[in-house]
Amino acid sequence: MKPYDAEHVFNATLVSHGGAGKTSLVEAMLFRSGAISRLGSVEEGNTTSDYDPDEVKRGMSVSLSVAPAEWQASKINLLDTPGYADFFGEVVEAVRVADAGIVVIDGVSGVQVGTEQVWRALDERSLPRLVVVNKLDRENASFDRVLDGLRERYGKQVVPLTIPIGHENTFRGVVDLLSRKAYLGSDASASDVPAEVADDVDLHREALVEAICEHDDDLINLYLEGEDLPAESLQAVLATAVRSGDLIPVVSTSATRQLGIGCVLDAVVALLPSAAAGAHEAIAANGKLAALAFKTVADPYIGRMTFVRVFSGTLNADSHVWNSAKARDERITQVTFVRGKTTEATPRIGLGDIGVIPKLEASTGDTLTMREDPVTLDRIAFPDTAYSASIHPKTRNDVDKLSTALGRLVEEDPTLRVYRDDSTGETIMSGLGESHIQISAERLARKFGVNVEVGLPKVAYMETITAASKAEGRHVRQSGGHGQYGVCSLEIEPTERGAGFEFVDKIVGGVVPRQFIPAIEKGVREAMERGNLAGCPVVDVRVSLVFGKYHPVDSSEAAFKMAGSMGFKAAFNDAHPCLLEPVMQVAVTVPDEFTGDIIGDLNGKRARVQGMNPASGYTTIEAQVPQGEMLRYATELRSMTQGRGIFSMKPSHYEEVPAHAAQKVIEERKKELAEARA
Repeated sequence: MKPYDAEHVFNATLVSHGGAGKTSLVEAMLFRSGAISRLGSVEEGNTTSDYDPDEVKRGMSVSLSVAPAEWQASKINLLDTPGYADFFGEVVEAVRVADAGIVVIDGVSGVQVGTEQVWRALDERSLPRLVVVNKLDRENASFDRVLDGLRERYGKQVVPLTIPIGHENTFRGVVDLLSRKAYLGSDASASDVPAEVADDVDLHREALVEAICEHDDDLINLYLEGEDLPAESLQAVLATAVRSGDLIPVVSTSATRQLGIGCVLDAVVALLPSAAAGAHEAIAANGKLAALAFKTVADPYIGRMTFVRVFSGTLNADSHVWNSAKARDERITQVTFVRGKTTEATPRIGLGDIGVIPKLEASTGDTLTMREDPVTLDRIAFPDTAYSASIHPKTRNDVDKLSTALGRLVEEDPTLRVYRDDSTGETIMSGLGESHIQISAERLARKFGVNVEVGLPKVAYMETITAASKAEGRHVRQSGGHGQYGVCSLEIEPTERGAGFEFVDKIVGGVVPRQFIPAIEKGVREAMERGNLAGCPVVDVRVSLVFGKYHPVDSSEAAFKMAGSMGFKAAFNDAHPCLLEPVMQVAVTVPDEFTGDIIGDLNGKRARVQGMNPASGYTTIEAQVPQGEMLRYATELRSMTQGRGIFSMKPSHYEEVPAHAAQKVIEERKKELAEARA
């Protein structure tokens, strides 16, 4: 592929609700532009941008892919993203390096939950956008209904650029409203406007022209005076308004039938901003290199592959660059352009362009620059995790390879978080949803040969006491020869929640020699690791050593350690022990119409609702909820709100479990312990 200057490079990310046809649209655009010679399909699993085995298996995108096409002496880098919320991190990566968005909408369903989510993502980066109403050949599809829905939600700045000829299965082409030209069939042969849509063309063209004229004083004067409006002027003002975000053009297509695809490509080049517009991010580089690593793929055979967008300067093969994030030199041996899974070596990646560097140490979000005059570009702000699962290696071989494989998996997907929960001893993987975790586990097996079992994480319950008590710990074994002798009297009492453990030495008169007192404390601490109620750690207890006995020959550290453990367990049982559970601070944001349902559901989870904050059609509900009630909340919230709700959660404190719930937990934990011993 020949090099292009930044004015003729267009980086556009395709975003949508799942199932709107982004991947099919990318395939159609590649085929229409001549980038590929055979049209693949999602159903057959042979599209250019959905090549990952997980995507082929499920028939949906789960990873960002790059697919360049050449059109009208320009290069269009199409960034195909997943539509499913569990893989929204891939959307964030694409939006960070794109200069515009192509929002794909199902011609039957119209604006959906995922549409709102990706629209907000484009808004956060102030990216101009083109809307493609796809699947207009389907039953119950309606361009006018979708257009009305878009205008109702996003305002009169939404304007039609092309309209369909025919409806549903009779859809056979489109009309370009500005040029009044019809393009029929998959070969897009130009013709006059068919009589059947002449009235619709007049109606929609009038609305489009009026919207354009509102953004130019000269045109509005000509329009009001009834003068003819030059097509070139209309086109120029439309392009300026689209690039500034003041107008959002809408085109009609059927990707699978190759209808309207040429008009989409035309609109990208004519109306959306080129890559030169994105260079403002690296003005401080003064033309020197500034490139952002926006995606990392850990290939088990090739090694690391780093996707980069060049915001300033040129990235050359066989060169050295400076990784400003890691403050280290990076050696670049080769740079490539990529289309799906195929790569093409190139001597350089020019200003504004996107390419891939193999075997680079840079992580996602790092900036590649020059050591002499380094630049650091803004990193990618990934969404917080919302769902956690425990992962357990299946075999000894899996145990040995797990840590390395998890590290490489997280490098590839920064929306994953992997850590060990010391309180439960489990390895926890957190992500954006249940499917995200499940596919990540499958990738561990497929890419790195590590098989794991995925389950709900254990809740880190604790035990404590609510009253004071005392008991004697007595470990005496004297049956001839060297025996064991250790006796200690302990008093225990509760402390404030969160105060932890305190050991107090109240021995007077040497009834327990000083060298044995640390052993007693050690025995107490070991007993606290597994309480008597449910085998959970004991917290927030003060233990006082008040008396004891020893034998000059048979006493030992081991004997007093055992006595300390026995004494604590005996005292614990008489101190009205109780179970503690972790409570989370939760913020749930949902459209106003779901507020009542969400509060009702939270109340059923033993939540304490602390307040509600309404804003712009959404309400944020603040609540404290036991962690055990929130293990599947990401999936539950998505179901209750049609995917429109989001939430955040962080640890708050521990508090006593109500008796009815505590008994259930205790029985389950005792059963687990019994099975573990069996």
